[in-house]
Amino acid sequence: MTAPVIRGVNHIGITVPDIEAAKAFLVEAFGGQVIYQSFGPQDPPRQGPEFERAVGASPGTVVRAQAMVKIGIGADIELFEMHGPEQVQPVRASDFGITHFALYTDDIEASVERFEKAGGTPFTAPRAIPYATEKGAGNRVCYGRMPWGTTMEFITTPDRMAYHDQTDLRRWQDED
Repeated sequence: MTAPVIRGVNHIGITVPDIEAAKAFLVEAFGGQVIYQSFGPQDPPRQGPEFERAVGASPGTVVRAQAMVKIGIGADIELFEMHGPEQVQPVRASDFGITHFALYTDDIEASVERFEKAGGTPFTAPRAIPYATEKGAGNRVCYGRMPWGTTMEFITTPDRMAYHDQTDLRRWQDED
C-alpha cells in the first residue's frame, strides 16, 4: 500500500468570539479576502452530540457562523464563531497544541504597522531572527496577538539561511 500524498497545509481553523469583527480585522490587517461564508448568525447554529463528536467539541458547544478567508498565497484561514460552556482563552507559546501561525511578508515593518492600526498588538518591533539555522542579514520576525487573542507571526527571509548547507529541502516562501 502506498502512502497518501500530502500536498500541503490547506487551511488553519481559528475560533473567534465575533465572526464579523474577525473577518473585518483579517481584511484590514492582512489584506484578506473572504472567499465564502458557509453560514452566519441568521442561520440555525450547528450543535448537538453528532457535531460535538465529529469535531471533538465540548458538550453544549454552538457554532453560530463559519467563513473562509484567503491571505496571500498559502493556507487559508477558516473562522468559526463558536461558543461553549468549557471555552478557554487562546493558547500561548508555552502551552501544548498549535500556538501560532506565520505570514510571510516582503515588508515586515509595513505589515506590522498595518496589523497594529487594524487592532493587533505586536509583542516587539520586528527583529533579526535569532536562531542560527535561519539567521541572515535581512531575515526578520515579529510576533503579535490578534484582537481575540490568537498569536501570529510575521516573517521575512530574503537572505540565505544556514540550514541551506544541511539539506536540499526548503521552507515555503514566495519565490518569484
